[in-house]
Amino acid sequence: MVQILRFLQFLAVATAASCLTVADKRAAGGYVQNPSGTASFTHYSGCGQPACGVAANGFTAAVSQLAFGSAPGLGPGDACGRCFALTATKDPFSPSFGGPFHTIVVKVTDLCPVQGNEEWCGQSQSNPDNQHGAPVHFDICEDTGGANAFFPSGHGALLGSYTEVSCSQWSGSDGNPLWNGACISGEKAGNWPSTGCGNKGTAP
Repeated sequence: MVQILRFLQFLAVATAASCLTVADKRAAGGYVQNPSGTASFTHYSGCGQPACGVAANGFTAAVSQLAFGSAPGLGPGDACGRCFALTATKDPFSPSFGGPFHTIVVKVTDLCPVQGNEEWCGQSQSNPDNQHGAPVHFDICEDTGGANAFFPSGHGALLGSYTEVSCSQWSGSDGNPLWNGACISGEKAGNWPSTGCGNKGTAP
């Protein structure tokens, strides 16, 4: 009887710990914001009006909505201003391609929303990975040179990893706020789960 009670106590503690672990992975609003992991990468142009409200000179990127921490029209999410080292390891459309691959440091200034970008930025609470198995997607800005530095010629979509880093490793400078409520406080916050701009609304 004593052994059974001890087993039940152990099971209860283990279950509670498991629940805490799951909860820790969810940020405010149900967003999923981890300081490192696997990711997919594409590139885009027209980065002059980013969702964080501050354009920048230097390598910048939009990040998928589930990690960004806000929805279109709600303002900056907690990803705004955070810096990440991005490393590519393969091309999902050319499995035999062996590189060369590169690592760059980007600052997040923009949102890649689910709507219209389901293939890459369609992560949600119920389906946390995109169609290429990545929980986070970075859309790297062409205008500030990041795409040219990151993507090998002829390879515009890659898979790899990301790690949040201090923005002291980012080579760039911030522009002026474009509107009231602009925020890139993530550049001065500690790595996730520390809070910078904060999340808004509910995760997709």
